[in-house]
Amino acid sequence: MKFTGKTEIEATLNDTFAAIADFEMFENHARQSGAKVARIDDLASPGPGMMWDIRTKIRDRNLRIQMELVDYDPPETLDFLGSTGGMDLALTIGLVPLTARRTRVAVTLDVKPRSLSARMLVQSARVTKGRLTRRYRDRIERFGQLLEARIRTS
Repeated sequence: MKFTGKTEIEATLNDTFAAIADFEMFENHARQSGAKVARIDDLASPGPGMMWDIRTKIRDRNLRIQMELVDYDPPETLDFLGSTGGMDLALTIGLVPLTARRTRVAVTLDVKPRSLSARMLVQSARVTKGRLTRRYRDRIERFGQLLEARIRTS
């Protein structure tokens, strides 16, 4: 099941990428939302091979997500691969300059079940795909607002 969303940021391509690549800020944001986030790599600078162990609760279910940054192509692309509870996750963040001071950020999440229970969960989610897609797009829009505010204050 694939979800796509995009938002436009009033900032340069490089400034937008720098804000998105501030992984520590996102780790702190996730912690404030109740997730437990731990870096499990020993890389000194951002790049492929960065890994996180994320523990969170979604719909009264405890989830443990392992995420890895697999492609780091400044200032255009960030690709993450992850897994949780019988599902593989692929998250792609792509940036496209619209003007010198405006950037489009497209975020795609692809969820692929690997087990029968995960397959049934994804199948049942297809029934509400429209509502889930709207919620996903709303979250991407809020993500864009957060980025834009962060860029303005830095």
